[in-house]
Amino acid sequence: MSNELRRKLHDLQELSNNAPDPATRAIIEAVRLQTAVLNERLFAIELLLTEHLKQDGVPRSTP
Repeated sequence: MSNELRRKLHDLQELSNNAPDPATRAIIEAVRLQTAVLNERLFAIELLLTEHLKQDGVPRSTP
């Protein structure tokens, strides 16, 4: 996770903690959690792509 994303997630947590009402707090927390989950998924995709690029010189069979 990049430092910038970490900072943004921290900022969202602060906004959630200081939200004026429970509904706003819930929305901000949902956005924060979805952002964290999306980041994890993107990281997994990046790892897979890196692995495929390493194997790029190896012929792959197609179904």
